[in-house]
Amino acid sequence: MLNKTKFMLAAALVAASQLAAADTAEVKISNLTLSVSGGEWWYYLPTEVGWVSPTGGAMTGLTSPSFDDSVVGWHGNALASSVHDGGSMALAQLTAKTSGDMNGVTASASATAIGGQSAWAFAKVFDGQIMVGGNATITVTAQLDSILATGSMAQANAYIELCSTDFTTDTCSPANFVEAFVDASSPAYHGPTLLTASWTNPGATNWAKMHIGLTASADSVATPVPEPTSLALWLAGLAGIGLYRRRRV
Repeated sequence: MLNKTKFMLAAALVAASQLAAADTAEVKISNLTLSVSGGEWWYYLPTEVGWVSPTGGAMTGLTSPSFDDSVVGWHGNALASSVHDGGSMALAQLTAKTSGDMNGVTASASATAIGGQSAWAFAKVFDGQIMVGGNATITVTAQLDSILATGSMAQANAYIELCSTDFTTDTCSPANFVEAFVDASSPAYHGPTLLTASWTNPGATNWAKMHIGLTASADSVATPVPEPTSLALWLAGLAGIGLYRRRRV
């Protein structure tokens, strides 16, 4: 009976050491909306065309041992990527209502690392060009459903960025950027739950660059299992406490 108790306590100690080293990061958005106002009041998002690259994607990875997975596609399509290794995992997922339509998109990225593993996930909601009518303003909004980072080395963020572009150099103003970010040093998020960024075309019909995405990463620090001598002393101490409690009853 005592040997069985020692085995169970040893297993619990190992499990506790692994849980103590676990890092987790997660971020989710929903109800993404792209709208236009003012000026010529229109925009155009290329989709299913050969002269630009697909605008959406999901990528995940683990580093020790190395696993990775990725998928690319056009915005508005459901895309997912995931990798697993024991208790460590990474997941990136996009869902949408209509292919090629930004409105209604939901996305999530999460990473969990245990026992010295590193994990990362990237949900690329949109990364590409958008044509905007003369003097029109485009606005992107998304509901931030959750964002968290636990452990000593974890971070998560959601971002929207709009930039003027000449297809060679992107000019991104801080006024056209919004981000929600947490990491191990500041795991609680206190910013707005509705993320909003806008860009106004200063002249005739022109192209802009738009980046919308989620990232989550976690890097656990391996906690060494106690040496056999230390483990034996620890178990003996617990056994002594149990014997003392029985004598007191």
